[in-house]
Amino acid sequence: ELILAQVFPTTTALTPQLCKMAQRTRSSVLSTVLATAAVCLVVQWAVVPSLDAFIQPRAPKSADAAPAIGALATLTASLPAEAYSFKGPLTGSEVCTQKPLFYIIAPACDPIFLVSPIYLAPILIVFWGTIITVIQLLIPATQPDEDLR
Repeated sequence: ELILAQVFPTTTALTPQLCKMAQRTRSSVLSTVLATAAVCLVVQWAVVPSLDAFIQPRAPKSADAAPAIGALATLTASLPAEAYSFKGPLTGSEVCTQKPLFYIIAPACDPIFLVSPIYLAPILIVFWGTIITVIQLLIPATQPDEDLR
């Protein structure tokens, strides 16, 4: 035990020094945190009023025209459909009221369905496919070269 006491001094002698050093460390860390917070607060108070200078004040509200403009925009969006007066070859017939068949022949019942990509895309594919096939059959220069096969 005597050797251990010489090698490792008792902690009772070091305890007051460690406590003072810990207090100094705590107080310096605390003062640094408080000083940083104070600097941030001063900088924020200095910068925020200058940022408010770029915000325009709100205009006083007069009679709001926004609801009227919204209603007008809604009505103008539906005007092209109201102006549409074309009749399809099957318009008003009994076959246009039967739902499973109507989904296939809808453009013949009411041509407004031709605007829908669901009906227009297949029609365009068939139309342009037919034109391209006829051109390729009529003009021999559009045929692939047999030497390159």
